[in-house]
Amino acid sequence: MDSNRKLAHIVTYYLSRFDKVALAKLGYKTDKEAFHKIAEALDVLPNYIKFRRDEFDVAHPHRKGWHKRAMTMSIINTINALQDIDEPTLRSIVLDILSKRKDIEASEDLEPLMTILPDEKKKKRVYVPRNITGKKAEEIFVEWFKSGQENIPQGKDFVDMRDYGCGYDFQIVVSDKKVHAVEVKGFSEDEGGILITGKEWETAGIMKTDYYLVLVSNIDKNPVITVINNPYKKLSPKRNLQTVIQVNWTVSSKEIRQLKEILP
Repeated sequence: MDSNRKLAHIVTYYLSRFDKVALAKLGYKTDKEAFHKIAEALDVLPNYIKFRRDEFDVAHPHRKGWHKRAMTMSIINTINALQDIDEPTLRSIVLDILSKRKDIEASEDLEPLMTILPDEKKKKRVYVPRNITGKKAEEIFVEWFKSGQENIPQGKDFVDMRDYGCGYDFQIVVSDKKVHAVEVKGFSEDEGGILITGKEWETAGIMKTDYYLVLVSNIDKNPVITVINNPYKKLSPKRNLQTVIQVNWTVSSKEIRQLKEILP
């Protein structure tokens, strides 16, 4: 993949994730204006910008995007690398890309971003769960779980753990010394592959038969729920190593020295 298209991935991810906020912050009034001006800045076709944004849309709640098309590794890698960067920081990167196109490849702090994407000739399409289906899948699971199903023990308490980053979505308290963990994955279609984080897989290995992986398929039509107890024993996932971008800011000793000279 040439450098122009790699940079386009970063910009279109920003457009997809922050949607109307991104348009306003970049000074565009419409999607069409954004596609044309970004394309001009990066020397690619406007349709390339639109299509890349549409591919990222399936991971965000603003539009359906290409929800029936499998994600490429370049799209997955971009999401994994950029998803923890806040809007102002990512915007500053995008503005640098769009305003300093001729010098951007020489920018040392952008080198890690330029390495997260594989060559298009080598890319493969793989099916992974979409964030846009994840929340809906979790809602369907909660309703199903509380309906009196018998696949997973009810326990005495049901706890939402989604905001704690503990390797699963829900916890079922059986007793003071025993809990079950439930991780939910969703698909728009009848079937698909799943993406398991390192934390989820590690936790599944520790909890073994106390860990349940719940797959919710065909979400938009007639949801089907499949329960896998002890997925660490029953599944054989392939490990994928991802590059995660961390952003920090540096101030040179020269600047600090100059500041000290003018301070009272």
